[in-house]
Amino acid sequence: MFNAFLDKENMPPLLLRVLLTVFFFRVALAAWLPMTGDEAYFIVWGKNLDYGYYDHTPFVGWLLATLLSVSDAAWWLRMPSVLLPIAISYGIYRILLPRLPQVAAWVALAYLVAPVNLINVLITTDTPLIFFSFVSAWFFYLALYESKSNKDFLLAGLFLGLAFFSKYFAVLLGFSYGFYIVLFHRERKNLIGLSLILLMVAPFVGLNLLWNYNHCWNNILFNLFNRTAGADDSLISLVKYIGMLVYLFSPVLIFYLIKNKAIVKMRWSENIYRVYTWLAFFPLALFLLLLLRKEIGLHWVLSFYPFAFIALAGVLNVKQWRWTFHFMWAFSLIHVFAVSSIMLLPVETFANKKEAVENLIFGKYPEEVLEKLKPYEKDYTFATISYGMSSVLSYYSNKHVIVFDKASFHAREDERLTDYKSLDGKNILIFKRTALNLDKLKRYFAHAERKSFKVREATYELLIGQEFNYQLYHKEILQKINKDFYAIPDWLPVGQCEFKEKYGFGGK
Repeated sequence: MFNAFLDKENMPPLLLRVLLTVFFFRVALAAWLPMTGDEAYFIVWGKNLDYGYYDHTPFVGWLLATLLSVSDAAWWLRMPSVLLPIAISYGIYRILLPRLPQVAAWVALAYLVAPVNLINVLITTDTPLIFFSFVSAWFFYLALYESKSNKDFLLAGLFLGLAFFSKYFAVLLGFSYGFYIVLFHRERKNLIGLSLILLMVAPFVGLNLLWNYNHCWNNILFNLFNRTAGADDSLISLVKYIGMLVYLFSPVLIFYLIKNKAIVKMRWSENIYRVYTWLAFFPLALFLLLLLRKEIGLHWVLSFYPFAFIALAGVLNVKQWRWTFHFMWAFSLIHVFAVSSIMLLPVETFANKKEAVENLIFGKYPEEVLEKLKPYEKDYTFATISYGMSSVLSYYSNKHVIVFDKASFHAREDERLTDYKSLDGKNILIFKRTALNLDKLKRYFAHAERKSFKVREATYELLIGQEFNYQLYHKEILQKINKDFYAIPDWLPVGQCEFKEKYGFGGK
């Protein structure tokens, strides 16, 4: 059954041409865009292999480690993300072809050229999550309705486990499987199948718990406590969430869906549309409940986004899907124009926005910025006060750049890679690409001076610190970090916590 999925015969010429065009466009875009902080942070993971990391489960780190063994070129490291929507689009086409041959190609094309798929070439934790979720859902459908084989339940569980090892959002897909079987297919064979899925996921969950047990429960603290502050206004958050869904699915697709609402109930009786409708919209409904605790970001819904196109395929007719496709690519062109304008417009255009100029110059000409830092590299440890900035500077300089000061609650992997005790009495150069005042950090050095330098139209700030005072830094910074980010609840058993052991913070 799965081999038939890979059969490329009779692919419509238009679909093939668009797939190839999108591929070459995305490769060019991946080579052109500057490295972002999130991507560079995950590259740090790839250079420091582990079976878990501070923020998320580890698969993207493993993926990048494999790619780094060949090259560290941005276009190459982004290749999985470049290929992802193309592979998913082709998968949508192959799934729909035997069932709705007239619209299969148009549905796949509409998904492919949606703005979020056409211009997003960044390599993040969402990249493997989306792929593994899509493959897992396909095996789940096969196991329930076509092969009815335990092997496909096991494969659905394996890919769900890999999705979980990419990002925690895979848990919602697992919940969707469980509720779907319990509500609609409680036959003994399917309940056994659900158990087989759980059996395959269990080793991934076990490894994640083991890593957390031996690493201060960083994943758990970050995802369940540190990042779950309530939304400022639940009504505003709801409006933003609805607006985001309209953006993702387009006003045209939503208009046709409302117009053809009578067909929705009819399609619910067909197995493939019922299961994919559930897998797409059950998590989206759960996000409505989460709005009270957290604002829902665009990336939250991306692993469920492809399912909606399969679920809605039979609701729209050929003409309506064709118009949806044309709207999507026209809408995407606006995004392409906007991104190109930012990158191509003269820097003077942003003269009144100093931070934008500094970010733009650093992204376009990192080698010129690094040339200004070269005189210091022998005698100074390089640092920034941002995890994203340190990661980007590490990527372009090919040397580890530490994070100084408390920084944000995100991306704190550097605390495992840096030992501030070993820097006691050493020299540290702190780089900042915006005009933020660095004077408050002078106190952590016996001698410190501020300097700035220009690269083209941008001015960058330096704090040149000599004889780092570790004891003061420990008292004023590390103790705050321990209190805010390593406050392990009493009910969690702890195996090891390197941060606490390294800096003498006993207990929890």
